[in-house]
Amino acid sequence: MEYQNPKLPENNVSKEHPIKEFSTLLIGTLVLVVVISIALSVAGSSLAGLIPYSAEKKVAGLYDMSSHSDNDRFPKIASYLQQLADKISIAQSLPPEMKITVHYMDSPTMNAFATLGGNVFMFRGLLEKLPNENSLVTLLGHEIAHVKYRHPIKSFGGGIAVAIAMTTIGSSADTNILGDAGLLSTLQFSRKMESQSDLEAMHNLNTIYGHLNGGAELFRIFKKARGTEDVGSTKSPSEFFSTHPQDEKRINSFKETAKEKGWSESGQLTPLPDYFNF
Repeated sequence: MEYQNPKLPENNVSKEHPIKEFSTLLIGTLVLVVVISIALSVAGSSLAGLIPYSAEKKVAGLYDMSSHSDNDRFPKIASYLQQLADKISIAQSLPPEMKITVHYMDSPTMNAFATLGGNVFMFRGLLEKLPNENSLVTLLGHEIAHVKYRHPIKSFGGGIAVAIAMTTIGSSADTNILGDAGLLSTLQFSRKMESQSDLEAMHNLNTIYGHLNGGAELFRIFKKARGTEDVGSTKSPSEFFSTHPQDEKRINSFKETAKEKGWSESGQLTPLPDYFNF
């Protein structure tokens, strides 16, 4: 067969304007990125929960948690909180490797939170409002329950899970994975996580004291602090816009749980030690 060189057609260019082609490609790429991001976000919590606790502790160990606490300045308070945490850990049947370390912070901030590696931070601003040990055990039990159910690592999501995995298997540790600000911040737990931790805290109260008295007082304190003393007040934040269940619902859950489990709502309250008077 004799080879023939065909004549190329005139105007052999795309009829689409190059800017339009670029825009189409760019939009398609952005849509793909958004879809992938949403998929990772949805799967993030599940992926993070698969990280072994030993790996989580290894990463948490990269940070000097003690430098952010005032345990050395207030040894009695720190020791007391740690003793309660150890007692609660037994009540929650935590595995030996899931050691809880409590850090007391002499700050007026009304807060408490759990973060990676079993580290729980308790602020004076909240502790000074507690009327008895029962309320304190409710608070500590709630935060320790977050650790038990791996809520901190799940809250960081899939991205941090990948970073932790890379750090634990890599030849060198990247100490800038989270940064102190990210690690020592109040994580956004879902309402389901909060309710799960509330129930575990109630179980602690019944196990340690034989009743639930004093537990609901913790959430009355939260309610008062939010300025929502009146049930049904228009000041009450909508649960839809909050990761925490409404304070009134959490208060009522003590009565409902006691009835369901056959636990007593009344019983002797245990006072806080004298040195706990801030």
